[in-house]
Amino acid sequence: MKRPQLIELLQRIRTSHPETRLIVAGSQAFYAFTGTAPAVITFSIEADLLLVREAFAARADLETNFGMDSAFQAETGFYAHPVGLGTIVLSAGWEERLVPFGRDEGLINVWALELHDLLASKLMAGRDKDFEFLHALIVHALCDFPTLLARMELLRAGASANAVPERLTRLARHLRDWHRDDLARTIHPAGHPPE
Repeated sequence: MKRPQLIELLQRIRTSHPETRLIVAGSQAFYAFTGTAPAVITFSIEADLLLVREAFAARADLETNFGMDSAFQAETGFYAHPVGLGTIVLSAGWEERLVPFGRDEGLINVWALELHDLLASKLMAGRDKDFEFLHALIVHALCDFPTLLARMELLRAGASANAVPERLTRLARHLRDWHRDDLARTIHPAGHPPE
């Protein structure tokens, strides 16, 4: 999905749900930071939209009208995937770091996850495509690695704390495969390095 397609999707949702707060939570959140994206982002035909609190009430309608197998997808070739907080793992304080999205295109009350919150969430999901996404951002020098590790540290205090060491171990393994030993050496799966 390219940025104009995402904007079209969000504008169409806005027409039927003008008050619903939308949070772009998948790889397309990257478009909040730039108009162009690595190929790994454009390949996806879905836009994950996080709905929290009262916004979650719109989920069924969004699925029906803009989701997978909807008339919207048949018309455009892409779709919305509304999710709740039970689907996505986020670092403490993520809401304070949300980034306005699409203001130049007239989108109101649309936000995107801050890039490093998005990356930490993808690491916690741990799918191959999530590591490919991170790899693309590292290759293009778009990830501040210490900030990503700080977001992962914030996850140690949450409900998914037990999964953090394994995700960091996998990340270190991927980094070595990507010939980024410099970054792999900064990872301490068990927590902060001894002083």
